[in-house]
Amino acid sequence: MNKAGQLITLCFGASIFVGCTANLVAEESKESWVEYENSASLTALPLSNSVKWHTKSKEYQLITQGVYQRAEQQLPVVALQNEPWVVVMDVDETVLDNSQYQVMVDQTDGHYTSESWASWIVAKKATLVPGAAEFMKKVYSLGGKVALVTNREKSLDAYTWENISALIPATLKNTCLLGRTQADKDAIKEISIVNDKDLRRQQITSGEVDCFSEQGEQTSWQSGHTIVMQIGDNIEDVNGITQENASVEALETRLYKDIFILPNAMYGSW
Repeated sequence: MNKAGQLITLCFGASIFVGCTANLVAEESKESWVEYENSASLTALPLSNSVKWHTKSKEYQLITQGVYQRAEQQLPVVALQNEPWVVVMDVDETVLDNSQYQVMVDQTDGHYTSESWASWIVAKKATLVPGAAEFMKKVYSLGGKVALVTNREKSLDAYTWENISALIPATLKNTCLLGRTQADKDAIKEISIVNDKDLRRQQITSGEVDCFSEQGEQTSWQSGHTIVMQIGDNIEDVNGITQENASVEALETRLYKDIFILPNAMYGSW
């Protein structure tokens, strides 16, 4: 494990060290990401077709913008008048575009590692997926909220929040960020839980959700919220679904009504 990885383990593996090492983790991880970038610029190996399509094609941009436009058009249909409602969204390749991380992996002939991924998150260099910002603004304007259910580790929520809130007018009152914990993994196979996002979706509806919050900041998520729409780049961004048990025929009847799927050929549960 590299130095950044050791510091991340130190800072997030035991809560007693969080306050005293958070800044060190950020600085070391940023330095590590610079090293990855420098290595990529030196080797500059060819990109895989999936990464090339994601980063260079106009088709990708057109498809994502089209999906979000259809989701915007559906919002007035599903929006509720007299109770709190929420759109549940994935983060990676749904709100944030991490294709430059995949570029680094390709150009260094490498592969995903938890250390390099954590360095990327801490660097806060992800950009927006086309159409995501306009859609989220529309949700807010109609009185709705957004729950960002991500499989980034919860220990890195602060960096994810800083990245997103710098690009979108998200507040802790209109947006709940939910990184993954061990409890999400352990809950799989319990009643009504088949993937590692199901527990968090249940907590959103029950009002028991543990949203990211800055010290002393109050949120407005303590009461239950009705989920009216789910958006992601993975079939498991839909509640109660896994890649193995998904029925395309059944999901097709919900497509562009309460579920919206974005393209991602770079990685996934497939």
